[in-house]
Amino acid sequence: MSDVLATLRRRWYLAATGLVVTALAGLGAPQVTPRYLASEVVVMQPPVSPYAPNPMTGLYPSISITGAAVAERLSTPDAKARLRTAGVTGPYAFQPRNTGTNQEPRYVIGSMTMTTIASDEESGLRALAVLRDAFEQELKSLQDRWKVARQLRITTAVLVPPSATLQPHSPSRALVGAGLLGVIATLAVTLWTDEFFRRRGTRRSVNVTR
Repeated sequence: MSDVLATLRRRWYLAATGLVVTALAGLGAPQVTPRYLASEVVVMQPPVSPYAPNPMTGLYPSISITGAAVAERLSTPDAKARLRTAGVTGPYAFQPRNTGTNQEPRYVIGSMTMTTIASDEESGLRALAVLRDAFEQELKSLQDRWKVARQLRITTAVLVPPSATLQPHSPSRALVGAGLLGVIATLAVTLWTDEFFRRRGTRRSVNVTR
């Protein structure tokens, strides 16, 4: 510890510069742009038939696997570019909702959770509408290619309505984190610089004596 303090005294200008930079970074740390998490859940349901008049009783793993395939197609670089052009400016995700049973814990109920991050509530809800439309259009396109009869097609319905919630942010934690990182970086740079010049001075002394 005494060696570290001695180094800081010798390189006080580096330590002072680091503290100033840390203070400036700390002033901006609590001022974070608001982030809203927008989400919606849709359920994929099979067609109504005399044997299954309630579509919710006919939700099988294959239906949710189809939804996962659609979600994967909407997560490619080309799809991301199209959705960004359509108004989805923040990161987004399509996630199969895990609402299965003990026998089939994954992909039993064919629901899909759509989420995106936006700077305000209105933008988040607009982006969700774009994602939902894209999901429905991609599902329709997939069934078109498979030549599925209209009366046998998988449809979607809203399971959880769209909503956007402000993500919590702690200014005090951001300030402490910025300060801690600044102190560590300042200490590392100061010690490395002192060691560099010390070794350089030692080599010069050896060359002079020769």
